[in-house]
Amino acid sequence: MADQPGRKADLDKDGIILQDVGKAELDKDGIALEIEESPGPAKEEGTTPDKGPEEHSAPKKRLPLMALVGAAGLLVLIAAVGLFLYHGHHKAPQKTVHMIQPQRESPFGPDGMVLDPFMVLYETNTPKKFGVLLAQVSLKIDPSMITTVESKLFDIRGIIYKRLVAAASVYSQTEITLMLSDDLIDYPIQEVAFVQYSAK
Repeated sequence: MADQPGRKADLDKDGIILQDVGKAELDKDGIALEIEESPGPAKEEGTTPDKGPEEHSAPKKRLPLMALVGAAGLLVLIAAVGLFLYHGHHKAPQKTVHMIQPQRESPFGPDGMVLDPFMVLYETNTPKKFGVLLAQVSLKIDPSMITTVESKLFDIRGIIYKRLVAAASVYSQTEITLMLSDDLIDYPIQEVAFVQYSAK
């Protein structure tokens, strides 16, 4: 140590006090004692420091590229699913629109309101045999009273249904029409007519 005055001065600059301490003591404290290396054999024994960073730089360059490709693939997948769902939802309502049957015109013209069709199962004169009646009723209403009738439509349909069930096997269409006019006298309905009446 005494024969290397330059080394001790460097340690003193860094604030390290060196007092007759050997290399073993410096190693315990984690301070390496610099020994001039010979140019040949020291580099051959250790790993090559120049090649390490070059080998590790290639995977670091690939990582952003792989992330970019993955993000692009994810965007394409999301776009494909979005298009599939968009076209799937817009096709469904078109099918249901075609299945709706056009409403028949009222014989009363603009003063008439056509109700949705009734399907009634009724008992026939033959025991244990039922008939099916498909009927659609039109009501003649004063235009100023349409909102009143629409608010009571549930009750009106109930009265018509009960009359059809009770009378379909016994009375004719004309007779049932007159009965319905009497049944609905409490409501602002001027006249009742059948748009469709088909018994099977």
